[in-house]
Amino acid sequence: MGQRTGWVDVHQHSYHPRLVEMLEGKGITHMAPGVPMPRWRLEDTLRVMERCDLAAVVLSVLMPDVALRQPDAAALVRRTNEWTAELVRARPHRFGALATLPLPDVDAALSEIAYAFDTLGMDGVVLAASLADGRLLGDPSLDPVLAELDRRRAVVLIHPDPGFRCSCTGGPDFAAVVPPPLVDFVMDTTRAVTNLLLRGAFRRFPGIRFILAHGGGTVPYIAGRLELAETWVLAGQAEAERGSVRAALRGLYFETAQSSSAGALACVHDLAAPGHVLFGTDFPFMNDEVSAATRREVEQYQATAAGDIGGAAWDLFPRLRDSAIRQNAVLDSAAERR
Repeated sequence: MGQRTGWVDVHQHSYHPRLVEMLEGKGITHMAPGVPMPRWRLEDTLRVMERCDLAAVVLSVLMPDVALRQPDAAALVRRTNEWTAELVRARPHRFGALATLPLPDVDAALSEIAYAFDTLGMDGVVLAASLADGRLLGDPSLDPVLAELDRRRAVVLIHPDPGFRCSCTGGPDFAAVVPPPLVDFVMDTTRAVTNLLLRGAFRRFPGIRFILAHGGGTVPYIAGRLELAETWVLAGQAEAERGSVRAALRGLYFETAQSSSAGALACVHDLAAPGHVLFGTDFPFMNDEVSAATRREVEQYQATAAGDIGGAAWDLFPRLRDSAIRQNAVLDSAAERR
């Protein structure tokens, strides 16, 4: 693949069979109402990688809210990260890994960050856009977590909370009428980004490389509206903060899962800085057919737009990049000997 060729999928979930069994033992069978726990298998990911011609994927696990309310949540998260790290150790040139954290327990989350990076050698973390208790990522109580991630210059995937259910409108059956995964998930990401923006988190923690799942929710589409807040909702803010919205948003990364239509990609591409649009599929929640269609749509768009979407993630994941380069050197050497 050379040093900078090949596609990387930054959004795949590895719900290990042992984790699923453990959760089922606690009576947890769904991520959220209407979203069953996926039956993930390693061979399925390898099959999709081959079908979609992927050089590497970055694995992550989002915990159901109910699991994070369990007394042993920190231990469950620890085992989950260890299982994900096992997959990477077996195929370091093909898999990256994002650690999950036992939030809302801040102290346990800080301990898990240290273990995930220093012992397991993981490549970043995944954070739910909102917590089970309703807090968003910009809440001041979570600043210690963001400060530590900033210190480590961590890659952070912001993903909708699987249990998120909007209660701001509609009657008791609102979630059935408008299923949360279709609308409220993208709004969960949008709220988190707006909250981080208004709290000054992007300015205060510049070392964090944030990747936004699903094309950033609705952020690219409403970016102009967020900028106008400086003349309206935020008209009284300090002069030093004025004019910072567009710069902050352009510093984020956006991945393409469930956001690979030409219109969605056009919005993302218009907002993102060069090299900040990444490829993602959301497998196994999105099946083989959807993953393959995402690859085709992104490839078609990439052919008409500047920039390398498929391979843009290599610079964010140097451990994965260097492992892939070493593996290619080995393969090239073996081919020459033949």
